[in-house]
Amino acid sequence: MSFSYPYLKDINLYVEKRISYDDAMRQEKTAQEILRRLERQPGLILADEVGMGKTFVALAVAISIASANNNKKPVVVMVPPSLIEKWPRDFEFFKEKCLPNGIGKHFKYKTAENAIDFLKLLDDPKERRKSIIFLTHGAMSKGMNDPWVKLVFIYRALYYRRSVDNLRKVICRDMGKLLRSSWVNPEVWDELLATNPTNWLDILQEYYVIDDDPIPENVLDVLLQLNTDDLFEALNKIPLRKSANFESRLQMAHSEINDEIKKLWGECIKLFKLKLPLLILDEAHHLKNPQTQLSSLFQIEDADNDAKEVSNGPLSGVFERMLFLTATPFQLGHYELCSVLDRFKGISWKKRKSLPGGLEEFEKQINELRNKLDEAQRATIRLEKMWGRLNNNDLIVEGNLILDVENWWTKASQDGDSITSSSKQVIERFNQANEKMRCAEKHLKPWVIRHVKPRIFSHQNGDFERRVRFVGRAIIDESTDPEMPGISINGNALLPFLLAARATACTPNNRPVFAEGLSSSYNAFLQTRQQKDSCNIIDFEDDLFELNEIDKLGKWYLTKLDTIIPLDDFNATAAHPKVSATIDRAIALWLSGEKVVIFCHYIATGKTLRHHLSEKMKHTIIKMGAEKLGCVEEDVIDELEKIGNKFFVEKSQVRKTCDEEIGKILDNYPNLERKEDLIDIVRRYIRTPSFLVRYFSFEDKKLTRESVIQAFNKKDGSSLNLYEILKDFFKFLEQHCGENERENYIKALKDIKTGSIRSIDVTKTDSDEEMDDESEMLIPNVRLVNGQSGKETRQNLMLTFNTPFYPEILISSSVFAEGVDLHLNCRHVIHHDLSWNPSTLEQRTGRIDRIGAKVERSGNPIHVYIPYIAETQDEKMYRVVMDRERWFKVVMGEKFNVDLRTTEKLAERVPLPKAAAEALAFRLDVHVID
Repeated sequence: MSFSYPYLKDINLYVEKRISYDDAMRQEKTAQEILRRLERQPGLILADEVGMGKTFVALAVAISIASANNNKKPVVVMVPPSLIEKWPRDFEFFKEKCLPNGIGKHFKYKTAENAIDFLKLLDDPKERRKSIIFLTHGAMSKGMNDPWVKLVFIYRALYYRRSVDNLRKVICRDMGKLLRSSWVNPEVWDELLATNPTNWLDILQEYYVIDDDPIPENVLDVLLQLNTDDLFEALNKIPLRKSANFESRLQMAHSEINDEIKKLWGECIKLFKLKLPLLILDEAHHLKNPQTQLSSLFQIEDADNDAKEVSNGPLSGVFERMLFLTATPFQLGHYELCSVLDRFKGISWKKRKSLPGGLEEFEKQINELRNKLDEAQRATIRLEKMWGRLNNNDLIVEGNLILDVENWWTKASQDGDSITSSSKQVIERFNQANEKMRCAEKHLKPWVIRHVKPRIFSHQNGDFERRVRFVGRAIIDESTDPEMPGISINGNALLPFLLAARATACTPNNRPVFAEGLSSSYNAFLQTRQQKDSCNIIDFEDDLFELNEIDKLGKWYLTKLDTIIPLDDFNATAAHPKVSATIDRAIALWLSGEKVVIFCHYIATGKTLRHHLSEKMKHTIIKMGAEKLGCVEEDVIDELEKIGNKFFVEKSQVRKTCDEEIGKILDNYPNLERKEDLIDIVRRYIRTPSFLVRYFSFEDKKLTRESVIQAFNKKDGSSLNLYEILKDFFKFLEQHCGENERENYIKALKDIKTGSIRSIDVTKTDSDEEMDDESEMLIPNVRLVNGQSGKETRQNLMLTFNTPFYPEILISSSVFAEGVDLHLNCRHVIHHDLSWNPSTLEQRTGRIDRIGAKVERSGNPIHVYIPYIAETQDEKMYRVVMDRERWFKVVMGEKFNVDLRTTEKLAERVPLPKAAAEALAFRLDVHVID
């Protein structure tokens, strides 16, 4: 029987206001195309850009297969541990909104974080079997900690052996410690070891409330195939009677027993005979290295290896088909991409009729693809090398110098006679590369589907660019001039950057990490100088991050630099050129009612930004309050708190008006529950000092009904007033959230604190966030999330930032760079720290550029700020990264050194025109005819 599953016609991916009709149709066609391709090939990669809804496409495929699967075998979705909560949450929404007429209730799911839980779910009878099982990447690789499976291995070791009664008594005596299950009565252990494991449930139910077999059927099926001789020997090392060394001998025996059980578990999972229809694997780029634990799950024996040194992975031969998801397929080298595709060898190849040619034909196709990608790579590298020889003197057409590279490329491509010889060679290499890319594209199309976001967004107010970049000093004045210079260095900052430049020049073959740290913040410079462990310096995985040794002269410059960095002066650290620019832009956005997310990977910089932003926001509130209230600054805090306490007490006219206006909006959403909680949440936000000074006008230090109405009507920087913002938010809660997700949002908003600006006032889960002596400067409008933040804190911040309320400025490290939604009420992102990998920048921006983002509702573009400091290592890094961004579309997995000499060379080369990069890029959307 072939692998043929029709697309479930009941699925409706178009949910109004969540997604545009065009996006929904694209997702539907993609899901249909995936099912069509899976009929004739073992798997494929869905590689849509960040924020285009790969999850919903994959769920549509999964549900289509689950609904037509007569055996009711579940679809397995493997995800990184960080996304194990997000996928089930999205599935709840999918069932509620995309499966009408109550169909969704028939599709059940469960999460499994280890192999035993996974196997037990497979044991469920058809009527209780789950449609989808969410499994973490490391679940099948985790060690054996389940006491019942450990016990069944011990049972197997004693099985058919004579004269083991005394040994069994000794084992049962210590079984609670050995299995770390002291809650089981000692006499139960002996009864279980004397009984066939298929009957253990009956015994346990006599003593405990338990309704599921303790041992998965798959374990029982392979139990007799295991060789337990070594485990038996280890069990015999348990001391029979107490002696002076009893505890140490017992501990050694337990350790050896656990080691043998671990080995047996590794053999056991390779013997399972599982058969499931589909594996969906998220973040599939983690499969690029065949030696990783994740890749080894799907390993199959090499047929040409007589020694059989390569054994089957535990999930090889389990799935009929595989669907991989990744947003960054081409940041991989082409060999790495083919290595990911090689994992498709791990499907079940027994039904050869469904795949003509079987494994041999698949390997032939992948080898041919690898060869074509080789040819394309060689051609594009030849183009890149020739391009590197261009200089500004080559930007000539018909004798005219055209410094605008895009304009020059358009004219040079059309008029090949009136250009320089170097330009002619570049165009010749470009045409050769284009030919090879198109040939490789033809062979890649069956295996990869990729859509990219349209750069022009159509809105009822007209068409506009979806994203607008502000580079260099444009963060200060928001100029869109692409030639805008970097942030200038003035005053006391001149000497530190001059000394850093001198130190950098002393080590041209090293990466000047200290110079990158200095460009981020003075505090980050200190960390890169004093700490050798990069884990304490940066908060993201950067395979280029190295703390290189520098020569004697370079050290002399850095020693001098150490003495002049103003780390003890709070105001001086805020005057750092880029820190100052980032603070000013974030505060300006906050004043206009806009949210902003700031990404920085230096831990010290994140803390620095939070402290200074909190302090400046506090001073801004006080200054505005003094002007509006007509009082001295020292009295502003007291006056604002008096106003909040006086005019928002129960039965006051202002509170009544406020609640009425919120209630009028809520009346439009009759199915939205917990309205009193929502009114309280909005009211608490409105009465805060930061809201009062921005949105209210005061007459004689009073608030009136009219001033409340005016505040609700005041527009933010996106031309949305509070009525419109709350309407969107309530509609989102009612129509675009699953029930559990809606409760999570409301709970997070009720937990988060908004109160006084006198001192730090943050969420209940902030105890894990590192505080210091400057904690009094921190106010809840500004929040920091990094690797030191606990799981609950991260979840609350993600949820609350995605609402119209606190926090309003979010400073984040890489922990919020993937798999997080921050887009509903934010369209501004500041990349304070660059990454050498352009895909990292794209992932960060993708947090606010997603389907249903504020950009789509407001009709205003996403603002992407990329500040850099002029004439420093920061500017060189910026120019290299922007150049790499274009070449990433052309040269797969492009890698190079980031030492000073290489950086200098790359920063000076003529940038690749956007038109050239897009012409060479692979086109793999479903609308392209195969």
